Amino acid sequence: MADADEVAYLTAVELTDRYRSGLLAPIDVVRVSLERAERYRDLNILTALDVERSLAGARQAASRYREDRARPLEGVPVVVKDLIDTAGLVTGYGSSIFAGHVPERDAAVVRRVREAGGIVLGKSATHEFAWGVTTDGGSRGPTRNPWDPAVVPGGSSGGSAAALAAGLAPLALGTDTAGSVRIPAAFCGVAALKPTFGSVQADGVFPLAPSLDTVGPMARSAGDLELLFSVISPGTLERPAPKQGVVFGVWEQAHQAECTPEIDRVFRVAVSALRQAGAPVVSVTSDELPELYPTLGATVGAEGIVGHRRAGLWPERRSAYHRTVRQRLEHASGISLEQYAQAQRDRALITSLAARVLGGVDVLLSPVSGVSPAPIGHDAETGSARARSFRERVMTFTAAQSLTGLPTCTVRAGFDDQGLPVGVQLTSAWGREGMLLWAARLLVDAVPEVQQRWPAI
Repeated sequence: MADADEVAYLTAVELTDRYRSGLLAPIDVVRVSLERAERYRDLNILTALDVERSLAGARQAASRYREDRARPLEGVPVVVKDLIDTAGLVTGYGSSIFAGHVPERDAAVVRRVREAGGIVLGKSATHEFAWGVTTDGGSRGPTRNPWDPAVVPGGSSGGSAAALAAGLAPLALGTDTAGSVRIPAAFCGVAALKPTFGSVQADGVFPLAPSLDTVGPMARSAGDLELLFSVISPGTLERPAPKQGVVFGVWEQAHQAECTPEIDRVFRVAVSALRQAGAPVVSVTSDELPELYPTLGATVGAEGIVGHRRAGLWPERRSAYHRTVRQRLEHASGISLEQYAQAQRDRALITSLAARVLGGVDVLLSPVSGVSPAPIGHDAETGSARARSFRERVMTFTAAQSLTGLPTCTVRAGFDDQGLPVGVQLTSAWGREGMLLWAARLLVDAVPEVQQRWPAI
């Protein structure tokens, strides 16, 4: 077998190629994943491991390769966010309220992964009930970023992103309501796709804001994102490459929060690299945009508290919530019907303006966050000026895509001065994931020197 550290960072596409050629065995890959999960327990990435079923699945996968019956994900380890139900495997939604909860059925996306031969290695940490952008607010303590354990991995799919960066698995499932696959992908230097709203079944996923909630694939390459997306949303991926090339646009009016000089530098270098590679990058403008962050906040807050009330959790279980989520629910209690209605009017206008802007370009480029990952624990008091500023300078950049339901892909574009990865976000029109993933490859290929580094853990 190849060196274990090399195996840990092979893509899913590379793994399946090696399985077919006999250069690797699924059982060896699963053992590497399980060993690394144990080695990096201090990072608090996984909340549950499915050891016996994973080993059994690897043995079955080997048989299917020998019999030439391999399915698309045959023998590939996958981690699943703890917000997504997995039959027979503890799923606590990041909360002590559901400690020890074991679902009887798989969520629809998990069922598709298993049917495609994927091996569900375990569950990845999430901010409690997915209501946070740090993943340091859950029942099991903070999840740490493999690039620097003193900083957050982003959230709420922080465990999934950290698992990819730490080489625990090549594929992961996350969810995105307000940036929850894109932010951790950027902070951990991996890739993620927020698909078109409604293109992936959300059955068996604990809801946050149902008009925004989206299940998305996470990986270390655009090719792997395409592979996993084609499994969880079969028949929706338009594959033909564009004949005339991809036209990129930069919609500065949607960049309503300030970027640090380091984030701005990485974004400008990425734009320049695309131009040098021959891709047209143009500025686009629109009529005045409503404020994105308040619109997103009112939508998530109002829908979130409704869901927790319907589930009989709020306010009945108030004291059992993590303090950061309890404070968000308390704040959401003050959102009026008038505020929610205004947010939906603004949302409709944002959706219309975004559609018009995308009428002139194929893909929009933007930062994922205006800042680098914050230190663990910075969000201990959500009402503090520091916590408010961080959330606003992150979620302002992910808000437009969440509110409009547009498909959005995050890939690594560079590093800040501390050596932490920085992501860039690509957005296309509804249903154009094929175009989007093609464009993501163009961007990755334009900055190849930043793609091969992984955490020195």
